[in-house]
Amino acid sequence: MPYCTKCSTNADKVYDCEHTDFEDYCKDCYTELHYYITEKYDKEE
Repeated sequence: MPYCTKCSTNADKVYDCEHTDFEDYCKDCYTELHYYITEKYDKEE
């Protein structure tokens, strides 16, 4: 079973991208990361 690098739990599916340094994140951690990036970007404008 896939393993989330951030929260150290097993996940049904994992996601990665340049924002996670191509490490595997579960759906919740991945969503939280991108929500933070989006909110930070919106506040800078």
